[in-house]
Formats: sequence, C-alpha cells, structure tokens
Amino acid sequence: MKDIRALVFDFGGTLDGNGIHWLERTYQFIQERHPEITREAFDEADKATITEFAFGDPSIEWSYQDAVSTVASRLRKQDSSIKLSYQDGSMLPIGAVASEYAARCTLRETAEAIAVGIYKRLGLSEKMKDEYVDWFCEGAAKSLAENRRWLETLHDTYQLAVISNNFGNTRGWCDEYGLSPLLEVIIDSTVLGIAKPDARIFEAALSELGVAPDQAIYVGDSYPADMVGGKNAGMWTAWLVGDQMKPCPDLSMVDVQLSHLHELTGFLDEK
Repeated sequence: MKDIRALVFDFGGTLDGNGIHWLERTYQFIQERHPEITREAFDEADKATITEFAFGDPSIEWSYQDAVSTVASRLRKQDSSIKLSYQDGSMLPIGAVASEYAARCTLRETAEAIAVGIYKRLGLSEKMKDEYVDWFCEGAAKSLAENRRWLETLHDTYQLAVISNNFGNTRGWCDEYGLSPLLEVIIDSTVLGIAKPDARIFEAALSELGVAPDQAIYVGDSYPADMVGGKNAGMWTAWLVGDQMKPCPDLSMVDVQLSHLHELTGFLDEK
C-alpha cells in the first residue's frame, strides 16, 4: 500500500512541457523546417551553446576549447585540455556551477540566449530564431499555467517540491510563473553542486521535506536523470512520456508511465 506524502517534480520537459524536453522541442522545430540538419550537428551546436551560456560572456561567441578552458578553471583543473565529464540527463559537466549571469535569466531570456547560439552555429536565420522563441515560450507558459492550477488541487494533501538540472535560475522561474507559493522545496543542480541522477540531490530534497524515500514520488520526463536517479534514491517514480516513443531499458526503474502529467492523480488515488 502506498503512503505517498510528497510529490517532487522535474521542471524542464515536465512542468513546462508534457514529456518533451527543451532539447527535443528545439530540435523538432528546426528539423521540421530544415530536415537536412543532422542530429549530430544539432547536438554539437547545443552543447557548445549551453556551455557558453552557463559559464561565459554572452557577447562573445566561444569555440569549444574556450568552453573547456573556462569550465576547467571553474572546476579548479589546471589542464585546459581536460575531457569534460557529463552525467546522463545533465546538460552541464559534473561539479560545475553556473554563472551569476545565467542564474539571473528569466525563462524567456534563457530560451533566447540559447536559441541565438544554436541558430548562429547552424547558420539559421534570425527570423526563424525569433519565431522559435515565441513558439517555445508560449507553449511553456501555457503548460506552466495549466500545471499551476493542477498543483493547487494537490497542495493541501501533499508536500510539493521541484528538483531541476538547471542554470541556477529554477527558483526564479518558479517565482516568475507563480509556482513558488505551492512548493516547499526548490533544488537547482548548479546551486547545490550536484546533478541528477546522483542520488544525493534527491536525498537533499527528501531531507528538507522531512519524508522517507518511500513516502515520496519523483515525476520527470528523462529516464536516465529522473527515473534512474529517483529510484536509486529509494523513491517512487513516475515517467512522463507524453506522446513520445521512449525506450525503457529497465522497467523496474519506473512505477508508472504517464501520457499526461495530470494522470498522476489517478495513480495517487489507487490503493
């Protein structure tokens, strides 16, 4: 019998999109208009842009080596030829802390800055970039408004929290979209210095909430970051797949799959 007292959510791709991560939404928008752009080229542009945004001066276009050198410095590594190490599901290198600039950005400012870098690297037009930012932010705002109303129906029954692999601006985004008054805990990987799927980031949330792992469920759209991380921390897990075909390497890591976030209510009501 379930005794779930706390609901802990991912942000990007979960609260702001029904199972589709920022990366996938961005690629789908580009691919529909420019099918000649390969996933490999997109991923290379995305990774360089994410690193540039998180650690660098947004007025300067970085090379990948510039990014490596700056991240190595922030990680106190002397060798700028270091190979950066990434955890599955995390956009930033292990141990990295994002810049004050990135941490101050609103959701729209973040989407704009990342789009500028990706579209420039792929040789795409500014007009298309502007259309993408409007489309992306309108969709995110709609999802966040709908999910805020849904969370209000759960707030009196459950403790609510967010854990996000982000740029230090998760709390600011929750403030921006009116979620913060409903949340008891908001944890951002680059503030804590630990990223999903490391069990310690989930344990930090559980400690703040004052609940045991089996009294909490983690809800997210990423199998490696959210399902593996949450289950390894001893939590219940709910995988938001939306309308996507997502392979599941190990079904034991997932307690329930959701095609829509609000389906969680039915799972919680089951004895």
